[in-house]
Amino acid sequence: MKKRSKTRADADGGWKDIIEDFTEEFFEFYFPGVHAAIDFTEPVKFLDKELREIVTESEVAGREADKLIEVRLKAGGSEWVLVHVEVQGYPDPGFAERMFIYHYRVYDRYRRDIVSLAVLTDADPGFRPADFRRSLLGCEVTFTFPSVKVIDYDTDQLDASNSPFALVTRIHLEYLAAGSSALKRFDARVALTRRLYQHGFSREQVIRLYRFMGFLMRLPDDLALKYRKELESIEGELSMPYITDTERLAKREGRAEGRAEGRAEGLSEGQIQGLREAVVHALEARFGEVPYQTREAISRVASGAKLKKLLRLAVTAKSLDAFSV
Repeated sequence: MKKRSKTRADADGGWKDIIEDFTEEFFEFYFPGVHAAIDFTEPVKFLDKELREIVTESEVAGREADKLIEVRLKAGGSEWVLVHVEVQGYPDPGFAERMFIYHYRVYDRYRRDIVSLAVLTDADPGFRPADFRRSLLGCEVTFTFPSVKVIDYDTDQLDASNSPFALVTRIHLEYLAAGSSALKRFDARVALTRRLYQHGFSREQVIRLYRFMGFLMRLPDDLALKYRKELESIEGELSMPYITDTERLAKREGRAEGRAEGRAEGLSEGQIQGLREAVVHALEARFGEVPYQTREAISRVASGAKLKKLLRLAVTAKSLDAFSV
């Protein structure tokens, strides 16, 4: 199996979260025909745990599918169906076969109708898998699945759309255009942040889309601090302190939680902070510079027991990519 880079893994995680955050909007934007058939007055159910179990059992163990969603169709009466959504971030000659394997494994488990959909987020215009076929001695299998290609979307049309997934698509296109350039990511993130606040989204939508952008548009420490100042400037200019207010509240709650958990564990707030610093120092000693986002995540951990586990991981992890808060 091809090893995913940390950046691509972050992008995959961002996509998984944003699909769950805006499920109906996802189908409406990318697969309007499927959206029209689903009864969204009924709650949808995410079966990610079940999907992981199915993948573990399969011949492609270790690969990671994205979403398995239980929905009810408008014309389906009391019957529920399953929608498998796969987000693919790089050209993979085995992708169509993997879609087929997931499809039949899900069917084998549930014996229910399944719709398999693919979102292709790579930059290769020639990578457009659409079917998997096998034929031998009169026996034939043909499996086709709908897909969308992110790079096919026109930026002017995206900017004119009110759909959250128009901005999601725009963010991903800028992520692809920036490549490995941190400065380009910074410039794109500032411009996209301003667009995010001017688009008329609700506070909760802004926070969720901002989180998605953060998954994709990772910045080194110096640019992360510079971006922070730009964010505060934009929020102040527009009188929309959504992110900064939310983070301040989270930090206050985190400090209060840390004091409460520390007391329960017999640790002072100073000891909790000392453990946080020990984790960061261990990572720095082994791997050099620790990303701003990683340090921020560590600073929000309030449990002494968890910090001790993180410290053990910091001294045993084979790479910084293998360290996860």
